[in-house]
Amino acid sequence: MKDRQTLKEKIYNQIIDGIVSGEYKSGQILNEKELVDRYDVSKAPVREALLILSSEGVLTNIPRYGYRVVSFTLEDVADIIEFRSAMEDYVLVKGFSRIQKADIQEMQRMVDADGQKDCDVWQHWDINENFHLKLASFAENHYIYEQLRKAMDFLKLAYAQFYWSQWNSTSIPNDLKNHSRILEALDEHDLELARLYLKRDLKDFCMK
Repeated sequence: MKDRQTLKEKIYNQIIDGIVSGEYKSGQILNEKELVDRYDVSKAPVREALLILSSEGVLTNIPRYGYRVVSFTLEDVADIIEFRSAMEDYVLVKGFSRIQKADIQEMQRMVDADGQKDCDVWQHWDINENFHLKLASFAENHYIYEQLRKAMDFLKLAYAQFYWSQWNSTSIPNDLKNHSRILEALDEHDLELARLYLKRDLKDFCMK
């Protein structure tokens, strides 16, 4: 059972990576048999991975035909950003008193790593996501944390569909300034200023 679970997760991640990289396009139909042949595995882990992706809204199950890659819209992105803005503000307020100097230093190291010249688009994305999830973790609400993580995963897929062919090392979103300002405000124990910069960070994140 353990090996089967690991294989299912591997297939799941490979499909996600395929969508992010543009290998699987928006609206493309994924066929179970083709995936079995492609990944050289049995039907069970492929079917399980596809069902999970369908339950998460990444794929749409079309009976007796296959699984269609969901096409995200600008409205979808706007809705997710609105959700993130409300929830991240809430968890920042709730967790503010728990944030220590060492936590701020840890997040500053994330910002510093994000500013490295050899950091590509998706490395930047992962660092950005980890920064926001770290902030959310101080609220100590596992349910909200998981919903935010899923929202960020959806955004990654949406941005990949819109921009994957355009992004390169010279077009990384420039949100480092907001991260640094959030940390400066936290270091000064200024919650309202931290909330302001967090709001600006998410506003700058909106798709143009």
